[in-house]
Amino acid sequence: MARIIEFLNENNPVISLTDKCDVICKKCPNNVKGVCTSEEKVSEIDKRCIERYGLAFGDRVQWSELKKAAFEKVISCRKLGEVCQNCQWSGICMK
Repeated sequence: MARIIEFLNENNPVISLTDKCDVICKKCPNNVKGVCTSEEKVSEIDKRCIERYGLAFGDRVQWSELKKAAFEKVISCRKLGEVCQNCQWSGICMK
């Protein structure tokens, strides 16, 4: 995951927001033939984030803007624990 974040920060690509497994999920052990075995949990976290950001699945947004929205609307408001309950990657967001 650290390499993915590094790539995103260095290249600032346009991100397509999806509610399915995507290229970031490619090597995740929970990705079984394109279906997340933790889909219910992940889907709830994704929905809470999207709502807070004022975005929708299908939107395309620059990585830097998505990162800024996460900081301004979740992290700096001290809502990470609420929005990202039970997320194994939430520690990465605090860095």
